[in-house]
Amino acid sequence: MSTIRKLRIQGIRSYSPEKPGTIEFFKPLTIIVGSNGSGKTTIIEALKFVTTGEQPPLSDKGKSFVHDPKIRGVAVMKGRVKLAIETMDDKVFVVSRIFQLTQKNER
Repeated sequence: MSTIRKLRIQGIRSYSPEKPGTIEFFKPLTIIVGSNGSGKTTIIEALKFVTTGEQPPLSDKGKSFVHDPKIRGVAVMKGRVKLAIETMDDKVFVVSRIFQLTQKNER
């Protein structure tokens, strides 16, 4: 059986686009706790996104999943999720997905 080793989230919801948040998973169990709005659900959604490519429900095609470029004052905003998986024979595989939002010029 493979195990999740590390998850890195950048530019997704409450996770900064400048400094990625890294979560290390330990055997046999990792417990994630925090106050409301601290990003616990985002971790689960990021795991689903990186493994399946599916965006969270009600995310309006990803618009509410990645930081809003208008709020940040930039034309393009990227969100990145990176997952390290270790196999039973100690091989490590890294899966990465990048999501980009582009702000249209208003006329």
